Amino acid sequence: MTLDINALLTLFLVYLRVVSFLLLVPLFGKEFTPNTFKVFLATAIGFALFLYSDIKPVEFPTTAHFFLACLKEVLFGFTAGLMLRLIFDAMQMAGELISLNMGLGLATVFNPQQPQSTVFAFFLSLLATMFFLALGGAEIVLLSMSKSFQRIPPGSFNLYEINPEVFLNFFYESFLLAFKIALPVIVVMLFFNLVLALVNRFIPQINVFIVGLPIQVFIGFVVLTLSFPVIFLAYSSHVREYIIKFVALIGGQ
Repeated sequence: MTLDINALLTLFLVYLRVVSFLLLVPLFGKEFTPNTFKVFLATAIGFALFLYSDIKPVEFPTTAHFFLACLKEVLFGFTAGLMLRLIFDAMQMAGELISLNMGLGLATVFNPQQPQSTVFAFFLSLLATMFFLALGGAEIVLLSMSKSFQRIPPGSFNLYEINPEVFLNFFYESFLLAFKIALPVIVVMLFFNLVLALVNRFIPQINVFIVGLPIQVFIGFVVLTLSFPVIFLAYSSHVREYIIKFVALIGGQ
């Protein structure tokens, strides 16, 4: 392998695509890995992709063309990472909905590496990461990133070529997944609040706010425990379909 100035600049473009992608994915991003590890990981992955993905060096007539190519690579990595991040954000949104309906919206977890989140949002985000790794999502994502250099060579990405409807469907499907996961708890808590309203109406001597909150939390835990098999099936099915669409959009068929 001959490393001339064009090959080194192309290697830097590959690094920009990889590092901008990894920074947005919670699996590799700031939530779980330190900055030093991210830099070395992006460097290793970028160098490996440059060697084994048959990436041809790009020639840059002027310095402006090189900086424009850098901007395109950052946009590509940012777009791909944002699409993949929606899988994890769906579980976090489901945790926020569950905490809100169970009355645990104020029970937050402080993590110095990310903003404060509720207990169930943090727990479900970790659970989503475990499911994603168990389904082999990390290997498939890195393979699609390798295929993306064959479909979209370094410096040739055009943001306007992405269909906006496809990009919006990722948002819709992620929100729908969050609603499906939180739906059992939402429905049970709705009926429980209706029962508390009837008790407060017919027996006003009972303080439903003091009696109802512990029962509400207990029922929410029971429903959530019974819903874990359904959550796993819904999330695994969604991840499979999501990854297929992601690979087709980023890496091609």
